[in-house]
Amino acid sequence: MSTTSSCSFSNELVSYLIGEASEVEKLKMEKHLSNCPSCTKDIQELQEAWTILPYEFEDVEVPVDLKDEVMNAIFQSEEPIQATTERISPWRRNTKLRHFLYGLAAATILLSFGGAIWANMNLRDQVTELKEQANIPPEVIEIYSLKTANPTADSAQGHALLYKQGDKKQLVFQVKGLDDTKGSEAYQVWLIHDGNRKSAGTFHVDDQGNGILTYKFKDNIYFDAIGISLEPDANGTQPRGKKVLGT
Repeated sequence: MSTTSSCSFSNELVSYLIGEASEVEKLKMEKHLSNCPSCTKDIQELQEAWTILPYEFEDVEVPVDLKDEVMNAIFQSEEPIQATTERISPWRRNTKLRHFLYGLAAATILLSFGGAIWANMNLRDQVTELKEQANIPPEVIEIYSLKTANPTADSAQGHALLYKQGDKKQLVFQVKGLDDTKGSEAYQVWLIHDGNRKSAGTFHVDDQGNGILTYKFKDNIYFDAIGISLEPDANGTQPRGKKVLGT
């Protein structure tokens, strides 16, 4: 059975395409499509527009003005919708939907492409900064000796090296002779200033009792002493366990 573009089933094509049709409606539509060249052509064109839209995009923050320009360019090209009593045929409705889907696909792709360009520009600036930073040799500006808190019971020791490279600073802790941790235990480093303690991170040791930790300064942090404690877990914001090393 051949139908024209005014086929009553054409009004149900969109629901069928996006999966909103019930099982009964889906079976009726599939049976109808096997005998209706007009609806078959319509659904193929709708599918082409629909499949252009990707399912996933990497989240990239795009400048607001770029989004506005893209969306305005698409929607300003549409003629204003006038109030009318004229009955719009399913064919015309589907044509408008196809145009909208193609336009939306173009907008999505353009925004994604624009976002990728924006992300690449930021990445390029970061790479340039890293290259400039790499050309500056690191300099050790301070060495701190770490001594055991219980000299009669163990021989644990270590040191902390304060490095500076350009305007970046980092502390590298190296220790040896510590006991292995049990369960959720972890060693935690504290930077002490005026009696206040700030965590510089946690670490574990190998079977020889050796451990290492690097702490990168994100802002100006002042300290006049360093302490390392054995904590029941790695989640503490203040010392809860016993001190094992310190300056």
